Amino acid sequence: MENTKKQDGWWYPWIFVGAFAVVIAVNGLMAFLAVDTWTGLETTDHFTQGKNYNSILDQRAKQAELGWETDFAYEHVPTAENNRSGIYRLRFTNRDGEPLNGLYIDATAIRPTHEGHDQVMIFTFRGDGTYAATTTLPLPGLWEIRYVATRGDDMYKMRQRVQVR
Repeated sequence: MENTKKQDGWWYPWIFVGAFAVVIAVNGLMAFLAVDTWTGLETTDHFTQGKNYNSILDQRAKQAELGWETDFAYEHVPTAENNRSGIYRLRFTNRDGEPLNGLYIDATAIRPTHEGHDQVMIFTFRGDGTYAATTTLPLPGLWEIRYVATRGDDMYKMRQRVQVR
C-alpha cells in the first residue's frame, strides 16, 4: 500500500502564484480604466510653451508692476430654460484702490475634465471698474474662468475656478 499523504507545506508555492495573479488582475483593471476613461485632454504645443517660459515670467513681472487687483464674483441665476445660468463679475482696481475703466476683457470658461465644452464669455463694462458677463454653461461642476484684461500695452492675466450648480 502506497502512502498518499501530501507533504507538509505543499501549498506554499500556490500562495505566491495566487498573490501574483491578484497583482496582475489589479494592474490589468487599472490599465483598462486609465485608457477607457481618458478624455483626451493634453497641453497643446507643450514644446513651444516650454521654450517661451521666460517670456511668461516676464509677463508676470510686468503684471505685478502694474499693481492691478481683481475681485471675482459669481452669482447663480437660474432661468426657466436652464438651471446653470449665472452672472460673472470682475472688478478691477489699481494699486491705490481706484477703479480701472476702459479695459478690454477676453475670457473663456474651460471645463478642466472634459474637452469640447469650452465657452467664450462676453464681459461688458458696468461702471466703477466692474465688468460682467451673463453666461449659461453646458455642464454643472467645476469650471475654470481664464481672462485677459488689456488696456493699451498693459495686460493682466488671471484664472479663477468656480463651481456651477
